[in-house]
Amino acid sequence: MSTRLIIIIVMLAVALATGFILVLPKYNDFHSAVLTLKQKEAELNSKMAYYSNIKEAWEELEKYEDVMVKIDSAIPDYSSIPVLFNYFQKTSGETGLVLENLTFGEAAGDKIKETSIQLRATGDYSSFENFISAIENSARFFAIKNIGLSSSGKGKLSFNLEITAYSY
Repeated sequence: MSTRLIIIIVMLAVALATGFILVLPKYNDFHSAVLTLKQKEAELNSKMAYYSNIKEAWEELEKYEDVMVKIDSAIPDYSSIPVLFNYFQKTSGETGLVLENLTFGEAAGDKIKETSIQLRATGDYSSFENFISAIENSARFFAIKNIGLSSSGKGKLSFNLEITAYSY
């Protein structure tokens, strides 16, 4: 063999060895970067699908916004005794009852709090019916636990109610 052929073969072997030594790590880095990119794309697609589902659920809830507002008003986030006092005073006056006594118990309960209300009022029976109807048709959720009735003899009746108001 000629020396020229040997030199060409040696130079080719050195070039291939140098190529493998220099290029192979870069190829491995490139391959690793491609795998990382695919992982990140999958993660991004997963998050986009998740947020898309949340957006769809939010849009679905917005369709029922008026119902949610009614539920929030039926069982408010807090038990406000001044608001309850004002409601019963106003409702009794509008229905023709005279409110004589109104006492509130403490809110009790774990998740849903119950506020006990003792109410004494006087008036005629139709006024009482109107008062009960106003409580039943109220946006606020009330439960009438007990009703007491007594007559004063002058055509007026005295009503004792035990009512429970609910809040979160």
